[in-house]
Amino acid sequence: MGNTYKSRAIVLHTIKYGDSGHIVHLYTEALGRQSYYVNGLRNGRLSIGRNKIALQPLTVVDIVGYESSQGRMHRIREATTPYLLTSLIFDIRKSAIALFMAEVVYRIVREEEPNTLFFDFFEGAIKTLDSREEGFANFHIHFLLELTRFMGYYPADNYMDGGFFDIVKGEFVVIKPRREELFLEAGESRLLSRFIGTTLEEALSIEMGRGDRVALLNGLIRFLAYHHDAAYKIASIKVLGEIF
Repeated sequence: MGNTYKSRAIVLHTIKYGDSGHIVHLYTEALGRQSYYVNGLRNGRLSIGRNKIALQPLTVVDIVGYESSQGRMHRIREATTPYLLTSLIFDIRKSAIALFMAEVVYRIVREEEPNTLFFDFFEGAIKTLDSREEGFANFHIHFLLELTRFMGYYPADNYMDGGFFDIVKGEFVVIKPRREELFLEAGESRLLSRFIGTTLEEALSIEMGRGDRVALLNGLIRFLAYHHDAAYKIASIKVLGEIF
């Protein structure tokens, strides 16, 4: 048996593996992104001793994990729920955002090393979304922008009237880039500029129609996809477009 460690973790994705096993992808406070092989997962719930832990996306758990002595996937010896989310899994709107957040981090964040600042941001976003009663239609827009900050390519705050956001440069330009997929149109660029540098409360107060929100979200996904090809595979974006 390998080294044992304790960590708080956030569920990103679960995949069936073999006849009775599952691979659970977690973002951990202690070790960054890690994958775990588990048995005893039934109907989305992991049974460890007397504890039964739900493993829906964005579930927060405290685990005792250990590394495989053969260098394979980690295992979970113990798991407990530090607190219960009161509305995230019951509100279809919040569930759609939660699924999107989990999928984005699953697709994009690959570092297997601790990043306490990002973990605190991620867990804080989960708690904030869970606690809000209304007015969170722009929550995923703000989350994506803050994620780019941690990834090192937050958009420049240099918008000018009629400008276009250049996906390659990460800034606004006057002249359109030649390739259509590498810039945001003027309307989307103007919307993006309203979110840059805002606090969460400021971002949530920005009024947009569904069409504008979907267009901006698609533009941001293209921006992320320029840096991470896996962003093109984010399927939950379709559900968000139908709800918000």
